[in-house]
Amino acid sequence: TLAGLAAGLEGGQRALGVPVLRGGFLGEAVAALQRDAFGREAGHWSLEERFTFGGYARTTPELESFAAGFEDRHGLPVERVYVAKLLFALVALAEEGAFAPGTRVAAVITGTPGAPAGPSA
Repeated sequence: TLAGLAAGLEGGQRALGVPVLRGGFLGEAVAALQRDAFGREAGHWSLEERFTFGGYARTTPELESFAAGFEDRHGLPVERVYVAKLLFALVALAEEGAFAPGTRVAAVITGTPGAPAGPSA
């Protein structure tokens, strides 16, 4: 998904991937997909790998607390495998100043919609 999204970006736009898997292999996989599909690497993209929370299908008390708070504030269920990690990452990055004031952020979630919402650690 990141490979295709990044290739379609306009100037001044960037794509940021938030993997749920550890290991650092995803960057090369995205680049290889782009080379195979477009003949070159395309678009301004990067990966933020600090938010795996122990890896695929794992959570931590910190992530659980964040997701529960989000659900309470917004009245929306938050799936833990993909969605909570992405939302946590976006909030943390915003707090760190990673997005300039006024930046529009669109979150694209391609995880399984039927994944369990509760704790899995």
